[in-house]
Amino acid sequence: MKINLREYQNEGVNNIRLSYMQGNRAVLYVLPTGGGKTVIFSHISEQAAIKGNRVCILVHRAELVDQSSESLSKIGVDHGVITAGKELDLSKTVQVASVFTLVRRLHLITADFFGLIVVDEAHHAVAGSWKKTIDHFSKAKVLGVTATPERLDGKGLGNYFQDMIVGQDTAWLTANNYLAPAKVFAPPNKLDKTALGKRGGDYKMEEAQDQMQQGGIMGDAVTHYQKHIYPATAIAFCCTIEHAKAVSKAFTDAGISSTPLTGDNCKDRKDIIEKLGTGEIKVVTSCQIISEGTDVPTVGGAILLRPTQSLSLYLQQVGRCLRPAKGKQYAIINDHVGNSITHGLPNQPREWSLEGKKVRDKVKAPPLKVCDACFAVNPINAKECSDCGHVFKVKERKGLTRVQGDLVERTLKIGDYVQHLQDVKWVSGFRIMDISKEKSGIYYHIKNKQGVSRLLVHENYVRPSLNKEISKCKSLEDFQTLAAKRGYKQGWAYYRWTSRQNRRFY
Repeated sequence: MKINLREYQNEGVNNIRLSYMQGNRAVLYVLPTGGGKTVIFSHISEQAAIKGNRVCILVHRAELVDQSSESLSKIGVDHGVITAGKELDLSKTVQVASVFTLVRRLHLITADFFGLIVVDEAHHAVAGSWKKTIDHFSKAKVLGVTATPERLDGKGLGNYFQDMIVGQDTAWLTANNYLAPAKVFAPPNKLDKTALGKRGGDYKMEEAQDQMQQGGIMGDAVTHYQKHIYPATAIAFCCTIEHAKAVSKAFTDAGISSTPLTGDNCKDRKDIIEKLGTGEIKVVTSCQIISEGTDVPTVGGAILLRPTQSLSLYLQQVGRCLRPAKGKQYAIINDHVGNSITHGLPNQPREWSLEGKKVRDKVKAPPLKVCDACFAVNPINAKECSDCGHVFKVKERKGLTRVQGDLVERTLKIGDYVQHLQDVKWVSGFRIMDISKEKSGIYYHIKNKQGVSRLLVHENYVRPSLNKEISKCKSLEDFQTLAAKRGYKQGWAYYRWTSRQNRRFY
């Protein structure tokens, strides 16, 4: 059975092929959850096998072994499976392997056996077993796929991948109906994160559990599920096994069919997921079992009951409900721990890099505001609530603090023409009328040339007009820096520089 790739998926395959042709051994491909990474690497594996190359698809959990195996079976790719409890059989050209099983059997397989290693959920690739396995097959090309090429510890993936190809983002996939639009609700947060200890860069889950089981948060989770998600199904992400069981009991006691999915009953995972897909189970409460690789398009919502400082974990969790399905108008995210306020909305533009980031250098999410009427999360510059239509009152700013241009990072000042980020597009023709500095950052009062639209916009949504930044470029290197900053191709920099040179001589 031939895979019919979507246009953007086919573009991704072509870009990956081009990267290998340019001499890169290890390539990282980034695509949001639900965008079809499994389809892409299954297609690439099939094509590699047709050419006689042995392929190993490397995953880190038993359920991902099953998922990759099922995807290959659907397109008729004969393959083997390397996992605990199964005898090693390398007669098949394509193998799906658990990394923790394969690493113990490396002595049985020669270093040049595989021609291509596919690393699923490649943000794990800096861990010991992954590195040892990839290093063993030193002659193989490597393809890593992930939705979130960022780790909590700040380690980059540049030591393992020479090139990164970024596919279409969540906003584009949503606008083109490949993902369901998300609505995020953040009821009043009763969790005191400042009181939580840290371990490994994230919160201590046992301490978070103690708070989450007090103060009526579990009752709020049930109430807001009934208000925003029911009768659709949902996955609740919990702190610990004990917490997952307690949350499941709260739903069951309210007459809502619910089952915890933890390490204690992981062997029943497939049956539980199937019942969640049919609606026989309305809410599955999970503790570190469902976050990556679970594909249940009918799931209507995600209930966030586990605080995290990991952007990757947050995006993986909310991504569980973003897949489109018949009758699903919206994916509903009930955020009871403020993760959306910390990390931003699911469709927010994000920049990825192979370079590592120190924790203190991580980019903060643009500020958001929560509707007082329905608790829907909205961009800070929204004039009315995206869910209930509640009109936000503009707070009168008495004693406006003027900020001189040299105090603003982007050196913007009153009278400058700027661009304003509206949805996912930069709109030109705005001019700064006033500047204010507050605890949450710098805000610009801007209006367009007709003087019709006057907005109060946070600094993350404003940048200098293109003409102003071009005027500051004095060399080709300056143009190349500006191109990288704005996400333009480097050919743009060369064209601008040569055009300026031509104007000087003619």
